[in-house]
Amino acid sequence: MPHTRRHARVLAMQALCQWDVQQNADTESLREFLRAQVADGKGVDYAASLVTAYWSMREDVDGRITAAADRWELTRISMVDRNAMRVAVVEMLEGDVPPPVAIDEAIEIGKEYGGADSPRFINGVLDKVRQGLPDPLRDRR
Repeated sequence: MPHTRRHARVLAMQALCQWDVQQNADTESLREFLRAQVADGKGVDYAASLVTAYWSMREDVDGRITAAADRWELTRISMVDRNAMRVAVVEMLEGDVPPPVAIDEAIEIGKEYGGADSPRFINGVLDKVRQGLPDPLRDRR
């Protein structure tokens, strides 16, 4: 299951990057993108749920990232870093994934797909987001 979840997180990050470029947030383009990927059904389903959840709470998610990213506007954060963090914040807010796991997964995605500074930047921002979560969500392990 962890491999499937990692792949789903990467797919969700890629789908959000695609939407950033195309400025098209319709669910059919999401389904098309995910169908084109080589993944098992569970990974695709989880990726779709992450992206859908992001769109339903995007103002909250983006607001938390912006507040935690000292002196960085959301649009100045690299597309990969921004969308890896969006996926992680969704997972933290939904409460299904412990914050340390969501943060670690985003860092790993940053290592693989981002720049040299991505892991450190992602870790710093997401740790501040975690600190701002309500106690029951923040302290889950």
